Amino acid sequence: MPAIEILGYAASGVVFATFWMRTMIPLRIVAIVSNLLFFGYGLWGDLAPIVILHGALLPLNAVRLHQAVRLRRRLRQIAHAAFDPQALAPFMGERPTPAGAVLFERGDAADAIYYLASGRARVVELDVPLPPGSLVGEIALFAPDRRRTQTVRCESDCLFLRISEERVLQLFAENPEFGLYLVKMMVARLLENKARDPARLEAVAGGVDRKRSNAGDD
Repeated sequence: MPAIEILGYAASGVVFATFWMRTMIPLRIVAIVSNLLFFGYGLWGDLAPIVILHGALLPLNAVRLHQAVRLRRRLRQIAHAAFDPQALAPFMGERPTPAGAVLFERGDAADAIYYLASGRARVVELDVPLPPGSLVGEIALFAPDRRRTQTVRCESDCLFLRISEERVLQLFAENPEFGLYLVKMMVARLLENKARDPARLEAVAGGVDRKRSNAGDD
């Protein structure tokens, strides 16, 4: 078998292998190998269309490989980095809430996340204080029934910043830092609440479950 045919079969086999790749970086590496093989095959066989096609695909695949590697490194870095909730301020609207008022009650529909810009508030069921800089309401937004599991009451005049569910989901999809921050914060908050008072947390969860059951019976 002529060497040029062996090169052509090898290039075709590498292309076939790309269909078995499940992740982007190995896919781009194998695609680059196929481009090189087909480029050499086209030059050897004086096949201008193949030379032009794979000569154009080679730098494109190289750029995409670089972007994929850079994104993976960035995700590894931000997995352990802190996210500043104040970065969300441009996407949020103000909601002044006076002392003694309730921001939301347990069982309310969850349609937004709130950031406490100033003032003091408290999670009633868990008796947990919320100082300025706290982000609240994120867990219920991702719960299956999208209902508030806690009541938040202001202990002083508060200024909350509100970001809608639609905007949260958009940022979650577009901004990996924000998505990872939400996931880490929700896990940390659940573990913190459980460590603080597991009996009360289970009682709150049981109350929500009973409310769901009663609503279903109605």
